[in-house]
Order: sequence, then C-alpha cells, then structure tokens
Amino acid sequence: MFINELKQKVVDSVNSKEVLEIVKKLISIPSHTDLEGREVDVANYLHEFFQSEGIDCYLQEVVDGRSNVIATLKGSGEGPSMMYNGHIDTVPPLAMENPFTPIEKDGKLYGRGSTDMKAGVATMAYALILLKRLGIKLKGDLIFAGVIDEESSRSSGTYYIVENGPKTDLAIVGEPTNLHPVVAHKGINYYEISFKGVPVHSSVPENGENAISAAAKFIKLIEEELAPKYKNMKHPFLSSPTITMNLIHGGSKGNIGFLTDNNSPIAGTVADTCNVYLDVRYIPYQTSEEITEDIEFYAKKVQEERPRIKTDVKVHFPHPAMEIAPEHKLVKSVNENVVTATGSEKQITGATYWGDSGLLNTLSNIPTLLFGPGDIGCAHSDNEFIDISQIAPAAIIYALTALDICEVADKSKEDF
Repeated sequence: MFINELKQKVVDSVNSKEVLEIVKKLISIPSHTDLEGREVDVANYLHEFFQSEGIDCYLQEVVDGRSNVIATLKGSGEGPSMMYNGHIDTVPPLAMENPFTPIEKDGKLYGRGSTDMKAGVATMAYALILLKRLGIKLKGDLIFAGVIDEESSRSSGTYYIVENGPKTDLAIVGEPTNLHPVVAHKGINYYEISFKGVPVHSSVPENGENAISAAAKFIKLIEEELAPKYKNMKHPFLSSPTITMNLIHGGSKGNIGFLTDNNSPIAGTVADTCNVYLDVRYIPYQTSEEITEDIEFYAKKVQEERPRIKTDVKVHFPHPAMEIAPEHKLVKSVNENVVTATGSEKQITGATYWGDSGLLNTLSNIPTLLFGPGDIGCAHSDNEFIDISQIAPAAIIYALTALDICEVADKSKEDF
C-alpha cells in the first residue's frame, strides 16, 4: 500500500509546465556537431541545474574539453542501481528555420533536438530532481548520464562510461520511442573493403589486374550469396539483417587528370585501386565478429580467383546490437508505469535505429531498455518536433520506474 501511495505522490507532484520549460531551455542551447566545443554549453547548464537542486553532479571530461554530465541520487547500497543515459549533442540545424527558438504549435514543440533527444534528457533529469525534492530515499543508486558525441557515430561519451564507469545494474537509454518499450535494436558495422590491382596501359588489360572489376565481383557475391542468407534470418522484434552498398571509389593515378580536366586525354590506365563501403545492420544473435568473418570470406574469395588482387577489410566504429527479454523486470516496470502515466498500454517493440543502449548492453553487460518521448521519424529533419503530451508522462514513467527498480529505502517509509 505504501508504494502505491508514494507513486501517486510522485504523479501528483509533476509540474508539466516546469518540465516543458526545461525541454525548451535545452533546445535553446545549441549543441550540434558543427559547433566548436559541441556540447560544452548544454553540459555546463545541466551541471549547474543539478547542483542548484542539491543533487551530486560532476563533469566527466571525455575528449577535447568536452564532458559527460554525471548526476547521482545516492542509494543506501541495499538495492539495484540504474542509469538514465541520454546524448546531449544533436545533428546540425541544416535548413531548419529558427532551430534554437522553441516554438509551440498545435500541441507540438519544434526545435533542433526536440525529439532527438533533448526531451528525453530533460525528462530523465527531471525524474531525479522530482525524487530529490520529495525526499524519497532509494536503496540503489540512480544515475543520470548526459553523454557526448552520439550523433557523430563515435559515441565517445558512452564508450568512456563503458571503460571508466559509472557502472550500474540496469539502464534506460532515452532515445525517442513514442513511449513504446523497445527491447531490441540492430547493430551496425561500417566496412571499408580495399582492392589493390596492377595498373597497366588499357590497351593490354590482360597484363594488369583491374581493381574495379575485382570490387564488382565482390559486390556481386555479396548481393547474390550473403544478402539472401541474411534475409532468411528472423528475429521476433526486428526485420532481417541488411547489407547496403553506400559508396564505391576507384581508379588509378593515371586517370585522375581525365576526371579533373575536360581537356585531358581520355583515361587510359587499368584501375589499380577500388574501395567499397558497406553498411551492415545485424540482429542481436549475430555478433560483430561473425559479420566481419562473412565480409572477409567474400573478399578472400575474390582474391583467390584473382591472385594478383590484394584485399583488406576494415571495420569503422562498430555499433553492437541490443536485446533485453520482454519478461525482464525493467520492461515490466516501464510497461506498468506507462499505463499509470498515459492511461493505456504501449506495444513492446523493436527499433530500426541504433542507440548507445547497444554499448551498455553488449560491452558492459548491463540489461538496457530503449525508451523515451518523441517520434524518431522526425528526428534529423527540418521539421523536428516533440509531441508535448508525451513530455510529462515520460518524466512520471522515469521517476516511477526508479522506485520499482532501485527500490525505496525504509527511511522514506518513516518520513512518509
């Protein structure tokens, strides 16, 4: 009975206008990838905001003076700990009008980062502030991690946490999911496959080895053998793994003049270099290492057929997949609290996009859920917005889930 009364107290104490103003403030502070200093200003704002609320907080420097924001509600040490993780950088404004002036219209709040993911960051931060104001004591630590560098595809902020802490028993990454619990997302590997051939005059191509032809053979093998194999793989919450050819670049130094000068003689040298760039999206029961072995197999197959071709496979910025059981207590807690905050259930689902949840789940072995306000469909667009009706419920859900997972200390019961 006590926990139900405490949860109702949390629900009644949420000030929807106050949470909305925090979202607006974060939007008004540019933190995009083209800025010098990137997230520094928004990190400083969050740091000062937590301190003003009496919450322990520090700036965790990661790279080039750029810092994660780590805030902690310290528990008694008797319960599970949990992290709320959210990136504080955004993509550039692109052609967006007034990207850093929050505009309310028709129940939506427009601005760069509104959905991806300053609304998530604001509502997670507010959950800590609310619990602190109410004097609720938890058994386990509740940690907020506002991380840098996610939008660059490097995710330096969460990688730093993986390597240096803080570590928790469970985690939620607040990417926009429209308040649906997302229990799985794909991993991403970006590959650069290099083919080195033998350049000769193009009148005697048999004396050389054409790197572009070798790359074409590789692409054909991928599309006709590996892609169909992946297409047959199934996952209950995700589509099949995919392989996308995103860039190809090849030629020879002898041909460059033809490409850069219309008055140059026609390109007449057999191409000795060609690079193919692949985007592979894989499902949780595959591993990054297995995907790399598959790509290397077909590169070597080309080399075996053409012994004078040299191949090299590099993977850049691997992004691990994420999966948590739908029956996990974290998923159940969020599901129940969604009903409390919104009055209806949300379907458990998987995501087509990636989040830092893959790093926490796979590299740190922290069971992690992807969950937050906002629609990923408008992220990165010139029409980015957050549905205002999701903001206060998100804060409620985060706060209530902390009560469930970190558990309430006996001291709170005495005070209540």
